[in-house]
Amino acid sequence: MTNLDRPEGHPEIVELARELASEVLAPAARTAEQQRAIPEEVWTTLFGTGLAVPVPEELGGDGVLGTLAETVAVEQLAHGDPAITVGAFWSGAAALLLSRHGSPGQSDIVRGIDASWRGSVALYEGYGRAPAEYTTTVESAGGTVRVRGRKVAVPFATQAADVIVVGVDPAGGGLRAAVVPATAPGLLVTPDAPGLALDAVPTATVDLDVELDAAAVLGAGSADPVALAGSVERIRLIVASALVGTATRAIEYAAVYARDRIAFGKPIAAFQGVSFLLAEAKMRTDAARLEIADVAARLDAGDVERGSALVTSALAYAASVATQATRDAVQVLGGHGFITDHPVELWYRSAGALSVLDLDPLSSMFEPAL
Repeated sequence: MTNLDRPEGHPEIVELARELASEVLAPAARTAEQQRAIPEEVWTTLFGTGLAVPVPEELGGDGVLGTLAETVAVEQLAHGDPAITVGAFWSGAAALLLSRHGSPGQSDIVRGIDASWRGSVALYEGYGRAPAEYTTTVESAGGTVRVRGRKVAVPFATQAADVIVVGVDPAGGGLRAAVVPATAPGLLVTPDAPGLALDAVPTATVDLDVELDAAAVLGAGSADPVALAGSVERIRLIVASALVGTATRAIEYAAVYARDRIAFGKPIAAFQGVSFLLAEAKMRTDAARLEIADVAARLDAGDVERGSALVTSALAYAASVATQATRDAVQVLGGHGFITDHPVELWYRSAGALSVLDLDPLSSMFEPAL
C-alpha cells in the first residue's frame, strides 16, 4: 500500500524537511511576510541542509537531488511556509541551471557559494505562457547575443549579481538561456509592490534589451535545448509541490480545529458538512501529489518530449486543489478563519498567489491528466 503522506523511497528527506518546516519555517512565516524578507537565520539553516541548493559535489556542493526527491522536499517544507520554501528553491534554481548547463566559467559561479548568495532566474512571463510560448528571445548574431523581452515575478533580481534569463532561440525555436549581469546596460529591474502573499520573497519585473558577448549564453551556446527544457520543467514543478504542501497543511489544521470545536454539544467534525468537505479535500490533494510524482519520475527518466504539457497539467490541478482546500479550511474555521490568530488565512492567500504565477486563470479548472 502506498503511503501518500510519506512518499516511499525518500524517508530521510521527509523527516528532515518536516522537522525544518515545523521548527524553523512555520515560526518565521509571519515575520518574513511583515519584513518582506526571509530571516537570515532561517535562510542559513535551509542553505546548510543542501536541500534547496542543487550544486554537484565536484563544484563544492552536497549533490543534486533528483526531480522526484526535490518535489518531496518542496512539499514537506511548504508544510511550514510556502513563501520561504519557494524563495529558497527559486534561488537554488539558478545554481541548478549554472551547474547543469553552464560552461566551465559559468558553472564556477556556484563553486563554493555560501548562504549570502542569491540566485535569480527570470522564467515567468504571465498570461499562462508555457516555456515554448515565451516571447523573450535570446538571439545570437556573430560574436554577440541579444536578449529582449519582459519577465515577471523574478525572484531576487535586486540582490543577485546575475539574472539567468530563459527565452527562445528565434532561429531554431528551442529554449535558450543567458547569464545577464545585474549591471548590464538595457536591463531594467522594477521591484514589485507588496501583494496579497509571498511578500517574503522580493520579486521584480525585468525588462530587457541587452547585448552581451556570445559567451553569456548558458553553456556558451553548446547547451542542449532539450536538456535545458527538462531543467526548466523541473523548476516549474517547484510551485506545484509547494501548492500541495500548503493544501495539506491547511487540511490538517482545519481537521484538528473541527475535532476540538464544540457546537450543539459535539465536535463540528461530527457534522457531514464539515467531515465530507475535509475528506474530499484530502482525496484531491492525494491525487495532485500522485500526478506531480508521475511527472517528476518521467523527467528523471529523460522523458522531456511531453514534459511541458504534463507539468502544466500538474500545475493546473495542484492550483485548483490548493485554492479550494485552503478556502475550505477558512470555511471550517468560520469567522476565525479570517483573522491572523490562525494561519489558514495566510495559506489561503499564498495558494492564490502561487496559483497564478505560471498559469492562465482558466487553466486551474483542469482535472489531472493521469
